[in-house]
Amino acid sequence: MLIAALALILVATVLVVAWWLSRRSKGKAARTELRVESTGNPKPEVRSPSGESDGPALLLTFRPLIRYLAAYNKLLPLPGIRERYAHQIERAGLRFELTADEFIAIKEIVVLVMAAVALLVYSTVMQNWMIAAALVFGGFVLPDLRLSSAVKKREQNCLRALPGFLDLLALSVEAGMGFDSAVRKLTEVLEPGPLIGVFQSFLRNMNVGKPRAEALKEASRRLDLPDFTAFANGVIQATETGASMGPVLRTESGEMLFRRFERAEKAGYELPVKILFPLFAFVFPSTFLMILGPLYFQFKASGAAGAF
Repeated sequence: MLIAALALILVATVLVVAWWLSRRSKGKAARTELRVESTGNPKPEVRSPSGESDGPALLLTFRPLIRYLAAYNKLLPLPGIRERYAHQIERAGLRFELTADEFIAIKEIVVLVMAAVALLVYSTVMQNWMIAAALVFGGFVLPDLRLSSAVKKREQNCLRALPGFLDLLALSVEAGMGFDSAVRKLTEVLEPGPLIGVFQSFLRNMNVGKPRAEALKEASRRLDLPDFTAFANGVIQATETGASMGPVLRTESGEMLFRRFERAEKAGYELPVKILFPLFAFVFPSTFLMILGPLYFQFKASGAAGAF
């Protein structure tokens, strides 16, 4: 019971600290807004360039605590880990909503909460250190799994939208528009999404004076997608050699569609192999239980089991 009480106190402490920091930040924001209204200056609205919100409600609730811990995480000597998380966050399209130190703070909070849950389970349900260690390990890897899932989801969205975007871009260029003007027009008329955000970042880099080749290389590095890298290299090569941009975009679009069909065929070939584990783990045991269960009870009720 002592361990359960300590676990409950630990969880309550985390929630109280998060609530207090949230109230404190809201109070500072209210005082700032009141000061701005008294001076008569409009308050600028801070939003990410992609137009997305700051994150889910749970993340917004714990944002003050996350930032408080991130300030101390900056003092930790974690250059390699910090750079790896920063690259993953950039690939997930969250670099305006989350930093590497804040992500490490999220991992710390999740591990702390799962440790409290593990202590509670160990003291009340079953005294098994393997289950408790598994819960703590799950809390350690859960933020990484969520971040990897966000990266894969963004890459899939970009892969689906890129061939169609290149077709429209080729049509615009062949109609007489310049490459940069066509990209800007498409980002204005098409529905916002991850790929549109990448090209908007490319246009922002162009607006601050970067050459087209450098802006495309930076966008390719941030997205880290082979199809987009091939498109960027083709555009850079056409720009340096002075080749016509329309045929290059048509060729890149056709190759991407061909690679997408290849990925679909590969996923179809891998499906029978992937379905074997669910069959052996869930379907076959339940089928054998439904077939052999009644036979066993009939055999036992007939008294024939006593002869053996």
